[in-house]
Parts: sequence; C-alpha cells; structure tokens
Amino acid sequence: LLAIGITEPENGSNYFVHGDWSFNTRAEKVDGGWKINGMKHFVSNSNRANVFLLFVQTEKDKDLFSGSTCFILSNQTPGFSLGQVHNKMGERLANNAEMIFQDCFVPDADVVGEIGNGFQILADFFPASNAYAGASVLGNAVATYEMTLEWAKNRIQGGKALIEHDGIRTQLAEMHMMLDVARTYIRKATWAADNRDTVPWDPALGALPKVYASQIAWQIATWAMEIHGGSGFMKEIGLEKRVRDAAAFLHSDGVNRTLFLKAADYLYRD
Repeated sequence: LLAIGITEPENGSNYFVHGDWSFNTRAEKVDGGWKINGMKHFVSNSNRANVFLLFVQTEKDKDLFSGSTCFILSNQTPGFSLGQVHNKMGERLANNAEMIFQDCFVPDADVVGEIGNGFQILADFFPASNAYAGASVLGNAVATYEMTLEWAKNRIQGGKALIEHDGIRTQLAEMHMMLDVARTYIRKATWAADNRDTVPWDPALGALPKVYASQIAWQIATWAMEIHGGSGFMKEIGLEKRVRDAAAFLHSDGVNRTLFLKAADYLYRD
C-alpha cells in the first residue's frame, strides 16, 4: 500500500499556490544519501502503508517549487516513525496519520526523478489524483441518492409516499441530474489525463471536477437529511455517516476554494 507525504502543519494549501515558501521537512545531503528531519501530517493511509513517496525540501535557499525533491522509502526505514492517527469526523476507514522523521537516512538510489524537481512530480500527479477523489465522493453521493430514493418510495406521509409529493419528486430528479453531470465531468478529466500525450491538457480539469463532485455530494447529503426528517439524524439509519463522509471531500485532495484559485490561475493567466 502506497502513501504520499506532502501536507505539513504549516504547509497545507501552499503547494497549490505559488509563493515564497518551502517545506519544513528537510533533507540534508550526507555521504551516500540524505538525512531527513521533520514531520508530515494528515497523510492518507500512512499508518497502514509499507511504501511512501515523500516530498521534502532539499535546497534551503529556494522555494518548494524549485527546491523540493521526492524520495521513496519503506515503513521500516530507520529514523522514520508514525505519530498519532488523526481522529476524523468522516471517512474514518481511510486513516490519516502523522509521519515523523528524525535523522532518517535515505540513499541516493531512492531519489525519485531529479533533485529539486519534486514539485513537477506533484504537478504530474494531481490531475489524476483529484479525479480519483472526485470519483470517491461521487460514489458516496450515489449511495446517498439511492438510499434517499428508496426511503421516498416507502415512507408514507400525508396519505401517500414521499416520492408522490411534487417537492420531493423534483428534488430527487435534481439530485439525479447533479450526479450525471459530476460523472460526466470526472470521465472527461480522466480521459484527458490518460491522453495528455496526444491531446492538449486543460489544467483546470486537474481541479474543478473534484470541486464540483464534492459540492453536489454535500448538497445531496443535506437534502437527503431533510427528506429523511428526524430519522436521518439518527445513527441507526446510517445517513449521518454519508453526510460526514461527504464533508471530508470539501478539503480532501485540496480545499475547494484553493482548487478554484488554482484553476483560475490557469484559466485567466495574462
């Protein structure tokens, strides 16, 4: 299982937006390799992974866009340890944990790409990564919709099933539309990412499909809570988990506002 160490306590969205900052986790050149010190947090699956890609600062006088490097290491590497597993509100089966490095030695052979080229590796990775995140939250939204549709067919209020009430019926149709649009947008992004060698790549596709999918997932989750009434707030129904999981993707793989800014920088460059 692979985990990717990027986010730090002081560096969350920084790597999306150009500026004069660098990773606080640093690698110092030593004989035969590199000595790494620092910490990453919020790293998905880091408490279960056996292989890691780690992005750290290797050049002190440069920002992370020109002075960071990617390393590969195993969970048995001396000097590497795990900190706390974060107690998340949602997506609890996708564990996130801290990665701690104390004079952690990584040999030169475990440098991925070129020294100082870590950001470019990130830039190549995120188009597909954000599409995967969009697909994940879309799956949650589909399950929420299907659960709500079944509830609306069977719950009787006012002498008839909820789905026979025009307000509920049209709201379900709007959910269906949102899901289809999100699915199409994600498929467009994944196809474009797979064909970057032959088709011009639209960088906004590396951000906006995930944003849209998470937005409609949150909207569908809150509407579903309303349609379920008081029962939707009770744990035994299971809908509250769908709401918590939808909330996770408002920031997972990039905070939505930051992703909008990233897309805008590409779309409206001078």
